[in-house]
Amino acid sequence: MRLGSIPYAFDRMTHRLRLLLHPVPDHRSRDTSLRYTDILFGFVIRELFLRLQNWSQIDFSVRWHLVVGTALVIGSWIGYRRSLNRSTYEVKFFNLPLFRFLTDQLMLILYFRIAVLTRVDGSQVPPPAILAIDTLKLVLQVFVLYAVWDLLGIWMAKANLPSLAGEKAKPRYPVVRDDQKTDDHARSDWAGLWITVLSGGGFLALWFSLDRLDSNWVFVIATALLLAYRWAKEVRTSWRLG
Repeated sequence: MRLGSIPYAFDRMTHRLRLLLHPVPDHRSRDTSLRYTDILFGFVIRELFLRLQNWSQIDFSVRWHLVVGTALVIGSWIGYRRSLNRSTYEVKFFNLPLFRFLTDQLMLILYFRIAVLTRVDGSQVPPPAILAIDTLKLVLQVFVLYAVWDLLGIWMAKANLPSLAGEKAKPRYPVVRDDQKTDDHARSDWAGLWITVLSGGGFLALWFSLDRLDSNWVFVIATALLLAYRWAKEVRTSWRLG
C-alpha cells in the first residue's frame, strides 16, 4: 500500500480521531497521601466518628447501623489504598481512569448518605426497620458501583492503543515497572469481580429476607458480609503479590 493512498489517509485520520476521543495515557511518576479521594474519605469518616462518640446515649439499632457504616467506609478506604488495580495513569478527558475516578466519587456520595442517616446527637431516630432498609439499600448500590469499578479495571487491562493497518497492537494501559511503561498487558482481575458479585449476591439475599429478620440481625449479617468481602479481597491481593 502506497503512503499517499486514500485507504492509508483514511486509516490515519481514524487513528487521530481515536486519539482525540481517548488520549494516550500518561502514568504518574509518584503518589502522595493527600489525594483528593482520601480527603473525601476523611469527611465521611468524620461524620461516622461524630456519631460514634455518643455511643452510650444512642439506640441499639443506631449503634449497629454505625458499625455497618464504619466497616463499609474504613474497609473501602483500606481496599482503595491496597488495590493492585488502582490506576497509576493520569485522569484525562476522556479515558478509563476518568470513569473509574467518577465511580469512586459516586461511592463516596453513597458512603456519606449512609453516615448521615441519623443525627449526630442520636435524636429523631427512624424506626429500626426503616433504618435497616435504608442502610441495606445504600450498601447494595455501593456494591453495584464496586462491580462497575472492577469491570472498568478489566477493560483497562484488555484495552489497546489505536494502531495503523499492519502494526502490532500495544496495550493502552500497560504494566508500569520501575516508573516506566512496558509492553505487557496488565492482568485482568476476574477473581476480584467474582468476589464482588458473590458478596453483592449475599446482600441481595439479605434484602429479600428483610421481612423475616429482626432489624438488628440485618445489621449483624451485613457487618459479617462486609468483613468477609474485605477478607476475601485481601486474600486475593496477597496471593497475587505472592
